[in-house]
Parts: sequence; structure tokens; C-alpha cells
Amino acid sequence: MADDKKKEPEAKADEGKKKGMTAIALVIVGAIVGGAGVVFAVPPKVKEVHVPAPVYEVVDVTHPDAIKKTLNPRSTSGKGTARVEFKFVYAVREDREPEAFDRIKANWETANSKALMLLKNRTMRELQSEAGIVALEKDLVDELDRVLFPGKSGEKVACVERILWVELLCQ
Repeated sequence: MADDKKKEPEAKADEGKKKGMTAIALVIVGAIVGGAGVVFAVPPKVKEVHVPAPVYEVVDVTHPDAIKKTLNPRSTSGKGTARVEFKFVYAVREDREPEAFDRIKANWETANSKALMLLKNRTMRELQSEAGIVALEKDLVDELDRVLFPGKSGEKVACVERILWVELLCQ
């Protein structure tokens, strides 16, 4: 019995040590597994870099082709002849310039026709006066803008701004 009593405290001491070591080992293994889980399960932080949107300027482009017309304007007495040649300037964003040129190509014949109709409706007096030329220029700008670049002002590719007179001869 005495031997049994001696063995019991030693056994209890041994068991206490084993349980303590097991708990520490479990904590260490848990920390390792938890750390590995964080590395693999949590996505890495991604830095967002804000790139400023490109800023395109609005440029004025002179269309290289001139609209040239020879016509008989309205007159009260006698007959008159007028020879008119002009180019136009349109405003467009730099990145949309090829699209604007394609629109002009697609609507070029219609623009020529509308310009002829506007010119034919003018009298010889209007074509020879400064005020008449200013009014004609405004009407041409409005009509060319409507025909070449249809759409609402926010959706338009470009906008006709002014007329450049190459020739304006009335006889």
C-alpha cells in the first residue's frame, strides 16, 4: 500500500504535466493553423489608383472641301448671276474628329442641296448687302449644322460654327 501511495502522487504529477504540454501544443498548432488560414483565406489588400480621365479639348476644324454654287438669284428686273463658294468651320472634341468627318461624308450631298436652296431663295439685293450676307451666313450655319450633325445639343458629334467665304460674286 505504501508503494501504491507513492505511485499515485507521481502518476498524478505525470498526468498534470502531460495535460499541460498538450494544451500548449494545441495552442501553438492552433496559432499556426489560424495564421495560415488568414494568409490563404483573406484576400490581399488592393490599392486603388485613381487615373484621371483624359481631358479632350474642343477644336475648330475647317472642312477642306468648299461648297461652290453658280445660280440665278431672285430679281425684280432683269437677270442676275451669282457665284458663291464657301467653306465651313465646325467645333468637335479631339477624340470625335474622325466620327464627325464620317458624318460629313455621309451627308455631303444633302448639305450641298440645302445650301443651294438657301442661296436660290435670296434676292440679288440681299446677296450684295452686308446685312443680307450676315443673315445668309446665319441661315447656312443653322442648316448645315442640322443636316451634317443631327441630334440634340448634348448628343451631337460636332457643331458648325461659322462660314468662311471663298468667293461671292454677284453680277
